[in-house]
Amino acid sequence: MKHIRINIENYDVGKKEILKDVSFVLNESDRIAVVWPNWAGKTTLFKILSWEITDFFWSIENYGSLTLGYLSQIHFDDEIRLVKNELKLAFKEILDLEKELTILEEKMSKDSSDMESINNYTESLEKFNAIWWYNYEYEIHRVANWLGIVDLLEKSIKEVSWWQRTKIALAKILLEKPDFLLLDEPTNFIDLASTEWLEKYLATTWKWGYMIISHDRSFLDKTCNKTYELSWPRPLDFYSGNYTFYVKEKEKNELLLLEDFDRQQEYVKTQTELIKRYRAWSRAWWAKSREKMIDKIELVQKPITTKKPKFHFIFDEPSGNRILYFKEAFIWRDKPLFYISELELTLGQKVGIIWENWIGKSTFLKTILGQIDILDWLMNTGKWLKISYFSQLHEELDRELTLNENFSKHWFDYPIEKLTAIISNYLFERGDINKKVKDFSGWQVSKLLFAILWQKESNFLIFDEPTNHLDYEFREALEQDLSKYKWTILFISHDRYFINKIATHLWIIKNDEIVVNYGNYEDYQYRLERWINFDASLFDEEANLNFALEEKLWKNEAKRIKDKFSRRKK
Repeated sequence: MKHIRINIENYDVGKKEILKDVSFVLNESDRIAVVWPNWAGKTTLFKILSWEITDFFWSIENYGSLTLGYLSQIHFDDEIRLVKNELKLAFKEILDLEKELTILEEKMSKDSSDMESINNYTESLEKFNAIWWYNYEYEIHRVANWLGIVDLLEKSIKEVSWWQRTKIALAKILLEKPDFLLLDEPTNFIDLASTEWLEKYLATTWKWGYMIISHDRSFLDKTCNKTYELSWPRPLDFYSGNYTFYVKEKEKNELLLLEDFDRQQEYVKTQTELIKRYRAWSRAWWAKSREKMIDKIELVQKPITTKKPKFHFIFDEPSGNRILYFKEAFIWRDKPLFYISELELTLGQKVGIIWENWIGKSTFLKTILGQIDILDWLMNTGKWLKISYFSQLHEELDRELTLNENFSKHWFDYPIEKLTAIISNYLFERGDINKKVKDFSGWQVSKLLFAILWQKESNFLIFDEPTNHLDYEFREALEQDLSKYKWTILFISHDRYFINKIATHLWIIKNDEIVVNYGNYEDYQYRLERWINFDASLFDEEANLNFALEEKLWKNEAKRIKDKFSRRKK
């Protein structure tokens, strides 16, 4: 089996150590998720494996000449270039030969007796035919058709959307025909439909291996069967399962390690006290013997733990039962985007808004907030609403102001000591207080906005892509706190893991209308896959079984649905 043996002794930038003592074997059939914080060096690892970075202490041995295809966080060096010409770059050797043949043809046309050019032309032509015996443009069209981007071939890169760029970049890699894929945040900027397409492609169509960096935990669950945790100063840890398996095993392992450490420390402490007590007495020989025994003990290293983030949203008094009500209304920007026949949001519901990008989800939230007028007919908002709003673009923050000044802008003038205590929950340090927002990274800006929202009393949370830029621990800390939130939440998200943990309902913008689905994204998929069309709210009050459902499902499956919604009611 083809494989690469990797040993990265050290890689640093300036005086900052990025990777150290990273060793593992990459087999051609491995399907690996690489996880942990944004700053841990995951992308650096991929750049080393693909030889974009070479100035490090290392030993990398490639057995069987395993070839790697690297899908970086999507970037094109020439946005004016046509998509078809971008894809042609996958055939560098062919293009170089074509260019060489063209030059030699020009030389021969000028001097038909130039035997050196004739011989070189013959040799290059034979090589060209040997490595490419049919038209590579046909291959480009075949792969483009497979990925659904044929209509983009004559467009320039700058004319296509971000989720289409992901497919273009993937097509280019597939045309290179590597043995193994390195995928760095492949689901960034793409919508749910495109994410699920890529997920299915990797799981069922791609026959070889890959290594994935992604914050989409549901995507990792469905595509990977191994998880590597990279977090300096810890060594690289290996888990033989997907992301969900890794989370459970890591928690269990850390608890066991801590118990072993505490138990050994207590034992060593007790023995040391006994040695001190008996050293000066008649049992000095025993103390000396016991001391030698203690010295031979292999000490358990104290587990390295990172500080955990903390979220906390302050409850205000509840509002009325009806939070929002729409009747025969259009949501619009510069033109109508979608229609709402009738829609109600009630107290305590946690609703996720989903579907494709650019369909008007963020516009919908801004309409609810009163920033955009509704087009036609009726929208009512409930009484006594206190809204906390998290915007995808962090519009509530002034990027030219410091962290401290942004708190003051929202009427939170705290002493430095209190402000330091607050922001430490989001893993900021005291030295960050006087930094301008524009100097923070994307994930730090998101955390700052959450830190400010923490100070506000609310009974209605409105979030637009709240998990964007956040790493795994921040996402899970956010989910944990939102699951305790008593009142109403309305959010947009492409993070299916987040949706499944939080949502009690989905509002799906489809075919220019909003459709209501009872349950989370997992429930919605269940219905789609089985062609089930029923109103799950039938189970809200009595949990009475809809007997028509049994005609479409096995009895046990129908009972499973009944039990699920019955438990929710309780």
